[in-house]
Amino acid sequence: MGMRKRGTAFTALGLAATVALSGCSGGNSIGDTGASTPAPSASASENGSAAPKAENVTLRIGTWDGGDGLKQQQQIADNYMKEHPNVKIAIESVPDQYGTKLLTQVAAGQAPDVFQVGDGDVKMFMQKGALEDLTPYIGGSSGIDLQDYFESVLDVGKLGDQYYTLPKDYSDIAVYYNKKLFDEAGVAYPQAGWTWDDFYATAKQLTVKKGEKTTQWGANLPGTWLRAILPLIHSYGGSVISPDGKSYDGYMNSDGTVKALELYQDMYQKDKITPSSTDSAAFQGVDLFAAGKVAMTVTGRWPVAEYEKNPELDFGVAQMPAGPAGAANTICYSGYGLYSKSANKDAAWDYLKYLTGPQGQEIMAQYAFTAVKSTTEKLGQSSNEHLKPFLDDIPNIKEFPEKTSEHFSASGGKAMQTVLDKMMLGKPLDIKSELDAAAKQATADLATAQQQ
Repeated sequence: MGMRKRGTAFTALGLAATVALSGCSGGNSIGDTGASTPAPSASASENGSAAPKAENVTLRIGTWDGGDGLKQQQQIADNYMKEHPNVKIAIESVPDQYGTKLLTQVAAGQAPDVFQVGDGDVKMFMQKGALEDLTPYIGGSSGIDLQDYFESVLDVGKLGDQYYTLPKDYSDIAVYYNKKLFDEAGVAYPQAGWTWDDFYATAKQLTVKKGEKTTQWGANLPGTWLRAILPLIHSYGGSVISPDGKSYDGYMNSDGTVKALELYQDMYQKDKITPSSTDSAAFQGVDLFAAGKVAMTVTGRWPVAEYEKNPELDFGVAQMPAGPAGAANTICYSGYGLYSKSANKDAAWDYLKYLTGPQGQEIMAQYAFTAVKSTTEKLGQSSNEHLKPFLDDIPNIKEFPEKTSEHFSASGGKAMQTVLDKMMLGKPLDIKSELDAAAKQATADLATAQQQ
C-alpha cells in the first residue's frame, strides 16, 4: 500500500535516514537477495523497443513493502507469470533497513532488476548511476501512453527531460472535516476555493474551551512535518530553496515563507486552534479526528477507508486552502526504477510497465492512489466524495525540496526542522530572524554536503 502512519502525521514509506531523510520517508530497507543469477535475455535495445525474448528469465524486484502491500505485489507478480510462463518474478521484501541494503547492493553491482524508490531519493540514485533512463523505453514500440498518467505524479520520477522512475502509489494532502461538529456549531462546510484565512476563522469557531481547558480543537495541524506545511508556504509565495537547488538565502527567509510560518505559529500559540505537542502526547495512540476531539485534520488519503467504515463518523474532505499566491499542494510518492546494470533490461521494462500500468495498478490502487487516469476512473475513485478532492488538487502539486536538491535533507531540511521544533515548544519566535539564521546555517551545511 506504500503509505503508513507516523505519529499524528501520515507518511509515504521511503528510504531509511541513512539514504536520505526524505520528507515523506519512514525507516525501511531492502532485504537479503540471495544469489539468484538471472538467465540471459536480450539486452536493452537502443530505443528500448525490443520485446522480451521467450528465454527463461528471473527478475528480482526490490521492495520495502511487507504485509498486505507485499501480498498485493505478489498477486501482481503471479498474474504476470501466468501470462509470461518464461519469466520468474522474485520479490525481495525487507521492510527494515531497505535503504542501507539497497545502497550496498548498488555499490556491489547487484541491485534488483526493478526496485522501489522513495520520493526524495530519485536524484541520488540517478547520480549514482543506478537508475536506467526510462525515456527511450517509454517512447519505444513497447512503450506507454503518458497521456493516461497524471503529469504531476509522473514528474516526481523525472529529472530534466528524462524519466527515471514510474509511480507505484502516491498521495497529496487535503482537509478532512467532521460534519457533526460543524453542524452543531452552525458553521458552513469548507468549499473548494476557500482560503487559509477561511480555514483559520473556521478553526477558531470550532475550538471549544471549558475554563482554561480545551475540550475540542478546530484543527489538527501537521506539527513539524515540513512536507505537509509546504502547501501553506507555497500558497503564500514562499519557498525553502531556490528552484535550481543551489541557494537558501532569499528563499527560506523570503517574505512569503515568513508570513506563512507566522500564521502557522499563531494557529498553535496565539489562538491554540490545534493540539500542542504536549496535548498530542497526552492522547498518544488516539486518532483525534476519529474520536471527535478535532473538527478538521490535514493529512493524506490514507485513513479514508477506515473512516468510511466508522458508523460514528460523518465526515467530508476539502481541497487545501489557497493563499495570496494561489492554490498549492504537495505529494508523497513511491516509485519503481529499472536497475542500470540489469542483465535483463527489456524483460524488466516489460514487468515495470505492467506493475505501474493499468493491470498492476488495478490491484495496487485498491488502497492507494494510482497515477493511471483510466484505473482511477475504473475503480470509481474520481466519483468518491472523499477521494475526489485529492484528485481535483493534483494540478496544484508543487515540487518538493528533496526533489530539487539531493542535499536538502542534510542542509535546508535540518535547518527548517530546527525552527519547527522550536516553534512547537510553545514560546513565540521571531520567525524572520529564525529563518534568517536557518538560511545561513542551511547555506553552510549545503557547502559541506556538496564537498562530500
